Amino acid sequence: MRGKWRSQPRNHRWAIVGAFLGMIPAIYAVFEFAYYGTTFDRYLIMVAGFLGGGAIGLLLASLTAPKT
Repeated sequence: MRGKWRSQPRNHRWAIVGAFLGMIPAIYAVFEFAYYGTTFDRYLIMVAGFLGGGAIGLLLASLTAPKT
């Protein structure tokens, strides 16, 4: 059963948004550096962008969390 977006924990929401935003520079890197490379090279760059963006999203969520 899927939950609503607002019912998800704040860290998860930020990680999801960060992961998709991390794909933007990864797409640019794929076209710039791996255009003539193998499919594995492209997947590797896209996965790095996805995971890196997710990690940055989690970091930003923890840095901007309200202090209690």
